[in-house]
Amino acid sequence: MVSSPIATNSTAQRISQWHQIRINLFWFANNFHWIALISVVIPAQVAVYFGPTHKVTNLPLVLVGGTLVAVLVNPLTGSLSDYVRLRLGRRRPFMIAGTICNVLVLIAFAFLGQTFLTTPLSVPSIASMAFLFILLEATNNFANAPWSAIIADQVPSPQRGAASGWYGVMTLLGTIGGFLFAGTVVHYGDNIDTASTTFRAAFAQEILIFYLALAAVQAVFVILTVLTVHETLPATQLRFTWGDFLNRFRLETRRFPDFTWVLLTRVLVLTGIWSVNNFLQYYFVDVLHRHNATGDIVIFSGIYLATSLVTTFIGGSLSDRVGRKPLVYLSGAMMTITCLLFMLYQNFTGALIAAAFFGLGFGAYTSVDWALATDVLPPTDQYGKDMGIWSAAGIIPQVLGIVLGGIVISQVHAFFGGNIALGYSALFAIVVVLFALGTILVSRVKGAR
Repeated sequence: MVSSPIATNSTAQRISQWHQIRINLFWFANNFHWIALISVVIPAQVAVYFGPTHKVTNLPLVLVGGTLVAVLVNPLTGSLSDYVRLRLGRRRPFMIAGTICNVLVLIAFAFLGQTFLTTPLSVPSIASMAFLFILLEATNNFANAPWSAIIADQVPSPQRGAASGWYGVMTLLGTIGGFLFAGTVVHYGDNIDTASTTFRAAFAQEILIFYLALAAVQAVFVILTVLTVHETLPATQLRFTWGDFLNRFRLETRRFPDFTWVLLTRVLVLTGIWSVNNFLQYYFVDVLHRHNATGDIVIFSGIYLATSLVTTFIGGSLSDRVGRKPLVYLSGAMMTITCLLFMLYQNFTGALIAAAFFGLGFGAYTSVDWALATDVLPPTDQYGKDMGIWSAAGIIPQVLGIVLGGIVISQVHAFFGGNIALGYSALFAIVVVLFALGTILVSRVKGAR
């Protein structure tokens, strides 16, 4: 067996802050890409293209297929990258190829979306948008899954908390940047006549601008990453055999229980987050009756950014000293308060207060999420595969969140005779349980403090 790169890194030379920033630049673009798309733009597109009446059930139809594909692509490409020995390295070739295809799909999304505004809406239209989303998930995750292993490749163990902190910072900045950009460019809210020719023409231009800008951001940050981060190939070459490759996809829960607990808790916490994120814009429209819900997300995100910065900037380095678990416990408490505020104070002021608590919790979680996983990686030569599975554990919640939210909101709404607010309250109550479980079960991880 090849000696473990994880063990080697534990005694490796320390790397600079600038090096830590460079390996995390990609995560700014990746989160700018996804948060803006899934939380703001695609929900608005679904409501405008296919009508607001059935938006809660149509949104899962568009998103679920692509998200399931991403769950398969992540561990597959992560594992394949472990075998690659090219001059560019093991991870960068995937990033380059995936991003080129990802940009092409974004451009297709920009222009094909125009046809949905000028042709009769139909099941094939929903299927076409769902197919494009499958291609978008496949190409983007082909690029990012192998890169998830770069912290194990290049960062010594004592610095992984700090490097994970920069991962959290880039995740946060990309998330907020995406929210701000999407909320400023794309407009959708309560009392908007989505069938109006004038509105649909303006919306078409907004969508075109958004997707082309998204493609540009993705390309620029990947170019910066490829040019500034260099890879050193391991001394020993892994020999590819189908038996060994297929064997890698077994999750050995008994042999490596800590890694299994990290994956499970990640799924629980992120399912809660995505259950809220996917339907946040609809909550602003249906419950708060906001006339410009996408614009209100800009305000929500500004508060969320300010409080997230507090825990994100200090969380990673702090976790190197006090441990990862206290930061996870803090994040669970803060995000639980967020859901309680959404349930008890259903007005815009309550939503903004909830944003402050959500920011504190999300910042704390993202600052240690990556470091916690690398602390308990199985001591083998398969960390590309393992981090691919870890990435997949961040994508599965997108499926669970969108399906859970669509079912709960629509069914509770129907059962209680049209009271849509009860549907959202029921969803927030379930999310509280998910956050509680995801936080408490971290205590089962014995290999990390």
